[in-house]
Amino acid sequence: MDAFRIHLLRYRGEVVSPLRLPFAAGAAIRGALFGTLRRQFCMAGRGAGCGRPDVVADCPVCFLLAPVDEADRRGRDVPRPYVLRPPLRGPTSYASGQTFEFEMATFGRALSHFPYALLGVEEMGRAGMGETRQGSFRLDEVWAINPVQGRSESVYQRSGDATVRPPNLPISEADVLGAAATLAASGGASSLRLALDSPTRLVEAGKLVKPETFTFRTFFARLLERVTALAGRYGGCPPPADVPQLLSMAAAVQIVERRLAWVEVFRGSARHQRALPMGGLGGDVTIRGELTPFLPWLVWGTLTHVGKDAAMGNGRYRVELEG
Repeated sequence: MDAFRIHLLRYRGEVVSPLRLPFAAGAAIRGALFGTLRRQFCMAGRGAGCGRPDVVADCPVCFLLAPVDEADRRGRDVPRPYVLRPPLRGPTSYASGQTFEFEMATFGRALSHFPYALLGVEEMGRAGMGETRQGSFRLDEVWAINPVQGRSESVYQRSGDATVRPPNLPISEADVLGAAATLAASGGASSLRLALDSPTRLVEAGKLVKPETFTFRTFFARLLERVTALAGRYGGCPPPADVPQLLSMAAAVQIVERRLAWVEVFRGSARHQRALPMGGLGGDVTIRGELTPFLPWLVWGTLTHVGKDAAMGNGRYRVELEG
């Protein structure tokens, strides 16, 4: 995992005309942002070539939005190199003059496409977004955030010289291992709480996992798949992991408190011309057992998210000490 880095960027602007977001705010931001990027920069538009390897090599939008790898067993489901993170408990309606912000995490080599994302966010704010497509904002600043280190650095300030600085505050393997060690020393080696902050849509044996069928093994299996795929595809090398042993150990972890509910969410889809479900689990569970082997993976997952629709903000969670 030495080559795998996550860059977390916070975009902040001032609302110009009233902005209203649906509950699936991440999906709305994604749709508006990549609609803008497609119009401005995509070499394939919405054509059949979008996402094909020969186009992705030169097209930043296809790389971000529609990566395809026929040799990959996931095919068109290869993980996107980003995650959008709208405010968890912020307003869904913004009046003129209010602050609107969201975060985007990019994985590994996807950072090289940051200038396109910045231009896309600026144009998205001008063009309008939200439920009526009439809400607009002016991008004022961008910050690089490292929540593990508790640090932030300015990348762009509209009120200053408007110079864009390359983000240089990555979350690295050393950061993750340090956070995992701190958790273990504070009691997390034997007991933790997983707080699911956005709908977490997990699938096991072709079926959606519901509150009564949730297990730590299923949660960890999907997390292991996701982090391994992201590190392998965008970090150059998948992390070493004894998958059968880890899953066997995960099956022995007990859930001692379960406070989960199903959160029903739908998002609009222009391509499918209908609303698509993206609901999932919300709430929290307390787990106990030998947790040390899982801690680094769990820390990575707080940034990569887990499960279906993670790129649109689903599957965001926190790892907390019990008590």
